[in-house]
Amino acid sequence: MKKMLYFVVAGAWLTGISFSQSAAPAQSPETAPASVAPKLPAIEMHFTAGTLIRAELEKPVDAKKAKVGDQVLAKTTDDLNSSPPGLATKGCKIIGHVVEVVPHQGDSASTLKVVFDKMILKNGSEMALPANIKAVGYADQFDPATNSEQINQMGGGPGVRLGSPPGGVIGAGSGQPSQYGGQRMPTGGGSNPDAKLPFNAKGTVGMSGVELSEAAQESVLTSKKHNVKLENGMQMILRVD
Repeated sequence: MKKMLYFVVAGAWLTGISFSQSAAPAQSPETAPASVAPKLPAIEMHFTAGTLIRAELEKPVDAKKAKVGDQVLAKTTDDLNSSPPGLATKGCKIIGHVVEVVPHQGDSASTLKVVFDKMILKNGSEMALPANIKAVGYADQFDPATNSEQINQMGGGPGVRLGSPPGGVIGAGSGQPSQYGGQRMPTGGGSNPDAKLPFNAKGTVGMSGVELSEAAQESVLTSKKHNVKLENGMQMILRVD
């Protein structure tokens, strides 16, 4: 009887060791599950100064109704040069917000101040967008006779700003600016839904009585005649600082 009890206890002990070994096998780095593998650091993207971005507004902003903090939403209309490539493509979201708004009343001017916050890249990551509005308005109403600024230093492709942190870059130029060659752009002259506001545009285009200026990182739109209003579908040329 004692011998039988000894074998039962010994068998149970050996079985316990076998179970614990099969439940927690040793893991080598090669067999470790992917869930515990170290994550690669995210690419830190930044703009090179002077980059021009053409964007189309996706949401109207009316100084009569807008409030401080309201979002200003737009999307890029061209592929930008980027390294790694393919991150800053057509359709990337651009997000800003209203920092000051004053409706038109009597003799007081209407003011709309906008700051841009970020751009959402093709892979879903976000990057800061330190940019001002260089031009805004209706693309098909651009008139080169009153808008004579020439395209300058828009080609080249991506470049790294000296002293910048390692990571990706988005370079100066958007779309295919080399095709313009610095000449004046043809006038719009009609309601063309496919028209694009040229990169050499400046100020307001087709916005009667509205002036555009800059104050630090703020883009300031002012009108002494009526409320400032950015319409859905208007285009902007943004210049990265």
